[in-house]
Amino acid sequence: MNSPGSTPTNLDRSTRGATALADSARPRWTLAALLALTVAACEVVDRKSAATTGDSTTAPGVVADSARGTVATADSATSPAVAPTPTLPGDSAGTAVTDDTLAVRIYPPEPRRGGVVFAFAEGVKTPTPRCTWKNAPIPCYHVNEGTAVTIPLSADEEAGTFTLTIERPSGRIGRRITVADRELGRELIFLTDSLYARATNTREIARDARAVRGVASVESGERRWSGRWREPVPGARSAGYGVERYYYRATDSTRSIALDSQARTRGTFAADTTDTAFPGAPSWRHAGIDIAATRRAPVTAPAAGLVVDVGDYILSGRTLLIDHGQGAVSAYFHLDTTLVSKGDLVRVGQRIGRVGATGLATGPHLHYGVYLHGKDVDPVAWRDMPQWLVAKDSTSR
Repeated sequence: MNSPGSTPTNLDRSTRGATALADSARPRWTLAALLALTVAACEVVDRKSAATTGDSTTAPGVVADSARGTVATADSATSPAVAPTPTLPGDSAGTAVTDDTLAVRIYPPEPRRGGVVFAFAEGVKTPTPRCTWKNAPIPCYHVNEGTAVTIPLSADEEAGTFTLTIERPSGRIGRRITVADRELGRELIFLTDSLYARATNTREIARDARAVRGVASVESGERRWSGRWREPVPGARSAGYGVERYYYRATDSTRSIALDSQARTRGTFAADTTDTAFPGAPSWRHAGIDIAATRRAPVTAPAAGLVVDVGDYILSGRTLLIDHGQGAVSAYFHLDTTLVSKGDLVRVGQRIGRVGATGLATGPHLHYGVYLHGKDVDPVAWRDMPQWLVAKDSTSR
């Protein structure tokens, strides 16, 4: 998916015209992947080149072909799903730490923008722990042997060094964590008139965004899942998390071209009053991954959870969201059919829908997203959580 923009623009199909667009495409309004809607316009998958592997990831630097041509995406965070050696960053600057002798596990050792930081403070058994990240409260949870916190590193946020603190009765534990930057890629996509009309219908986009934003931000205290998360549909990934996409109207919507590093989306999607036209091309940052699949292929729940939304939206089409507990919400866009209803409890591996091409999609595929405490993260980074978190029995907030 990507972000909405403004007036229709005819694109010169010559190489010279495409180059000029790459230098000048700087829309003033984008759907920074804040909600499920920020990812609506997704890739069309060439099913001949997308091998069905059972794993939606591709090797770093390897990109599946779309029906519009080669899709330029940067590699996703694919940390090995192996229990890491505890990492102990230095104490946070300016944080009073009393008797700070406890081990704090931080994973991955080198977190990157768009991923997730998993932290576990052994021995901190406060029933209702309190934690902060970047000097703001962040939910954290009591587990059998300590306190766990998962930190979303959304692609819309800057890289840098930040402080995590965990409160305990005898004082405060502080750790400084460095988040590395990461190039996530850019591309220009051509839409037919009917699809372009969806991308520029800012009033409906804003209305839908407000609805989805509330659902994606749910924070229930109970962890409903156990074990490692699965893939919702077997297939190769045709588009990665965080790609910046710019949309132009054309008679041929079967191709896309890569943009150079100077093209940038700007702004944040879905301000409550965003219902007027904008200058420039519609553009969004992709807030999930696209998985190659045939129309009506079954989609299964990657983990147990509660269905919190089933709806039809202008960009994401037939949409399903599942609350897995403790701030983790999964999203499924462009579905042909949903097989569950709002309020249903689903088990891991249960069929929840079928792949489609509804909404702003130029062909059948599954857009799969993960939201953590209301912020989108790379689903691959979430799936590759450390084994010590998978094995923990989270009980209360």
